[in-house]
Amino acid sequence: MAESLEMKNKFYEWSHGVFGKSPFDLKPSNLLAMAAALGLGNGGAVSYCYFLAKKAGATPSEPAPATDIAMVTARLNRYTLLPKE
Repeated sequence: MAESLEMKNKFYEWSHGVFGKSPFDLKPSNLLAMAAALGLGNGGAVSYCYFLAKKAGATPSEPAPATDIAMVTARLNRYTLLPKE
């Protein structure tokens, strides 16, 4: 159990370092992370990043475009490989 807690703490330390070094402010960083989590299908990370984005000042209308971008991006390969008619 202590090993699990140690790994969790290391992950949080690493992730905070990544966000801390980002050239983006916290709000867009968390919206980007939310879009990535959506594309990966990681519901827990979607919720976590959504609430962090709101805490950083995201308005109620800002997560929707990030969601749209994630959904379009997740489907790009499938449709771009289809032949045009």
